[in-house]
Amino acid sequence: LIFPTRSGVMKRLLIVMDKILCSCATHIYPEGEGVKKDLINFNITKKSLKILANGNVNGIDTNYFNPTNFSEGQSNDLRQQLNIYINDLVFIFVGRLVGDKGINELVAAFKKLQANNHERNSKLLLVGPLETDLDPLKRETLEEIENSSTIISVGYQPDIRPYLNIANVLVFPSYREGFPNVVMQAGAMGLPSIVTNINGCNEIIKEGENGWIIPVKSTDAIFNNMQNCLINQQQVLEMVSISREMITSRYEQKILRRTFSRT
Repeated sequence: LIFPTRSGVMKRLLIVMDKILCSCATHIYPEGEGVKKDLINFNITKKSLKILANGNVNGIDTNYFNPTNFSEGQSNDLRQQLNIYINDLVFIFVGRLVGDKGINELVAAFKKLQANNHERNSKLLLVGPLETDLDPLKRETLEEIENSSTIISVGYQPDIRPYLNIANVLVFPSYREGFPNVVMQAGAMGLPSIVTNINGCNEIIKEGENGWIIPVKSTDAIFNNMQNCLINQQQVLEMVSISREMITSRYEQKILRRTFSRT
C-alpha cells in the first residue's frame, strides 16, 4: 500500500484506487498484519481479509541464503577487493539508492558515527543501483558516498549473498514496504537488522532478538543504533544464530510451499 505515506489529494486518490481494486477482487490476501490493519483502519474494504503463512507467500530458500555456502577464503578475497578489514564492523544496505529507502538519513547517520567513533573501525556497504530520475538523493548525500573512504558503493549485484556474508548488520531505514525480502535474506545469512517501524519490517524483526526497530526518517535513531552495535559487538555476535533461526522457522520456502499445496 502506498497511500499511508502520502498526504492530501494524492492520498485520497490512492485510497479511492485501492477501494476500486478491492471491490473488483474475489479474494483479498494482505501482505502481513500491517497491510491488513491499514485496509481496515482506512475502510478500504469490508471483505474477508486472510493473511497467508506469516505474511510472505514466497518465503526464503534458506539453503541458498546460507553463510556456510561461502568459504573463509572467498570472504577474505572480497574484503580485500573492497578494502574492508577483518576487524571492521560492516553495516550493509541492499536496495535502490533513493530517498524513499532512507539513504539520506543513513549516510548522514554514518557520517556522524565516523566523527564520534575514531577508535572503532566501521564501514558502510551500499549494494544497489543509484536511481537519479524519480527519487534522487540529496547532493550532500551523493558527495559523501563519493568522497568517504569508509562508504563502499558497489552498485547493482545479481548475487547479494557474498556481500551479506562479509557484513555484520543490515540497516534498512525505508519509509514504506510491503514485506521486504532483503530483511529476510539478511536474517537467513545470520545478520541482525536495524529497520524502520513500517509494515513487514516490524513483523520480521523482533526488538532486541534479531534486530532493532526505529522510527521512520530519524537520522538520530539510525546513528544511536549503529553506535550501539559498535559498542556492544558481543550482542551483535549473539544475534547471528538467532537471526537465522527466526527466519528458517517462519519463512522457510519449502515449508510454505508444502503448506499451500495442501490447501
